[in-house]
Amino acid sequence: MSNAENVPEFAQLNNGMNPDDLKEAISRSGYPFQARAAASLRSRLANHFDDVNIQEEWEYIDSETQQARSVDIFADIGVLNFDRRVYKSPLMPIFCRLNLIIECKQSENPYIFFLRDAPPEGAPSFPEMLGPIKEEVKVFARNNEGEVRDSATVLGVRDLLGFYEFDFVLPPLPYAVSLAKAVRNRSKLEITGEETYRSLTYPLLKAVDHLKATVQSGSPSELQERFIVPIAVVRAPMIGSVFSEEGEQRLISLPWVRVSGMEPARISVAGKNSGAVIRYYDVVHESYLDTYVDVLAEALIDISRRVMEHPSELRHGAGSSESFVQSYRSLEPLPDDFRENRERLPTYMKAIYPSVTLTDDQEDFHGSASGTNSIDWAFPNLGT
Repeated sequence: MSNAENVPEFAQLNNGMNPDDLKEAISRSGYPFQARAAASLRSRLANHFDDVNIQEEWEYIDSETQQARSVDIFADIGVLNFDRRVYKSPLMPIFCRLNLIIECKQSENPYIFFLRDAPPEGAPSFPEMLGPIKEEVKVFARNNEGEVRDSATVLGVRDLLGFYEFDFVLPPLPYAVSLAKAVRNRSKLEITGEETYRSLTYPLLKAVDHLKATVQSGSPSELQERFIVPIAVVRAPMIGSVFSEEGEQRLISLPWVRVSGMEPARISVAGKNSGAVIRYYDVVHESYLDTYVDVLAEALIDISRRVMEHPSELRHGAGSSESFVQSYRSLEPLPDDFRENRERLPTYMKAIYPSVTLTDDQEDFHGSASGTNSIDWAFPNLGT
């Protein structure tokens, strides 16, 4: 009796297939790379967070086609544990969760990033946020004696809490305004952006939209703020294209790039045009994933501490501070008598906010900021 006759029926391969052919096909498919990325991510995140949930093949509904699709990895992470012995506020804090939406791609062909020295907007709205925190906060001046003054300014919450102090939020590296792929067509190379849009940009941002819509369709939580980070983890060369003012092109290799894209204006339910929106996602080489997670975790943990320290100010969109620079260091809730006495508002504030109650919903606002970064980034040149 031959070996083939001893193979059970459920293990018999047909059509001339053999185990070596299957192994090669599976390797080319990308599933082993996805499994390795998920395992690496789970291990590295566990170094920073206690509450880590990883799901592979996470399904979402494409809002344009209404079809069910999936991204390779979804991570749901509780950023900080709550310790009543440390937490001083009498109010319940705002807990932060971090969601990573990840696509894994491997290719022999390089990804090409068309780079700029700075992001397309002065204060990038990344990562995307969803929850009870107001996008802008009215900050009133407070003197050394604790008296709240009439002078005030309006700060975007990212400015208020010092997001741009962190290398993850405002990384000291070039931004990509476009992403493409180099492919060989007969004897010459061609650059195409269609494949990268279909395989990375579109699914990542549509999955973010689905997550936000799903959360918003449920009962709103005053206790939880989500930070959403879409990421492409790639096993492929990552090449940046930079042009000098004289038009000279230079190629550099880099392990992490933030890609920006502008979405067209949307019409809200109320019929208002919300204007064009710039959105972002990160592309990270697999060899750099551990370092990337470390930089991300450091930022989100510190940001979450700042969020937990100021639940009233962030929920109501108002507070007082001794300084308008790094306001979070001395940020406090407004006194009840100041909050109730509308006559204390200066004239110009009444004109701008004629119906200030300090709890009204506010329009999204992204203030400007300049970040300081401590990492010295150096990228190798590829030729001259």
